[in-house]
Amino acid sequence: MIYEVSVGDRRLRVEVVADGRFLIDDAVVAAEMTEVRRGRQWSVRIAGRSHEVTLLTNEPLRLLVDGTETTAGALDERAASAARGAGAARGGRHELRAPMPGLLKTVHVAEGDVVESGAPLMTLEAMKMENELLAPARGRVVRLAVGPGAKVEGGEMLVVLEEAE
Repeated sequence: MIYEVSVGDRRLRVEVVADGRFLIDDAVVAAEMTEVRRGRQWSVRIAGRSHEVTLLTNEPLRLLVDGTETTAGALDERAASAARGAGAARGGRHELRAPMPGLLKTVHVAEGDVVESGAPLMTLEAMKMENELLAPARGRVVRLAVGPGAKVEGGEMLVVLEEAE
């Protein structure tokens, strides 16, 4: 599930990547969560610091985080993809991240290659299944962050594409 969270005048994009790991504005963050009151209050520990989170209302989603009221909205996957695409299109940059932890079996491209939208970039083995990771848009491969045989974490940067001329 992907959430957009407002904290004061700042908006954060939060995505649950895997057990205890979240992608917050493109950074992988490990967190420990303990439910204090079922479905209403949690204690969240991030980087050694504890935070208290209390659910105020569901519609709209309002939370009290360390005494500060914040709002959040869940995005469905279609909206999230559109938001990622719109952001990437503005900057002409697309970042492909590991959707889950696994072993990178194959890299199908090299830096400098121009790929079409939907072209296979890498093959990731996770839970004994091979997952082909595809280019989110047409672009030039400007960075390969990992190579074949690498063990990757969910949310880890794999490939960076920039708009091709």
